[in-house]
Amino acid sequence: MGPAASDPGRSRDRLSAGYLIALAARVVREVSELATRARETGKRLATLSIDTEIRFRSAAERAQFSSELTAAITQLAARYHDASALGGRTHRLVLVAHPLPQKNKETAV
Repeated sequence: MGPAASDPGRSRDRLSAGYLIALAARVVREVSELATRARETGKRLATLSIDTEIRFRSAAERAQFSSELTAAITQLAARYHDASALGGRTHRLVLVAHPLPQKNKETAV
């Protein structure tokens, strides 16, 4: 996947598997570093993880869900983001969705 696989900023296609993998790799790098620092200083690392499965009836429904989810997250981020907050701490929010691997690898994509 080349350099874009390790740096999501280098990917032009935000809907590609390569971009998703680059995001996941960045999460692993950043959270691993933060977890190490927290452990070394005896502090707790506050994180949030959500994992669920959803089955769409159609591609159109999946697209509508994506649109509504994007709007909701954009609205929440705008409501709570304050770049000038003294003592505040910036957090990264990454949301990914991908098809689950099928058991029969011949029909897997």
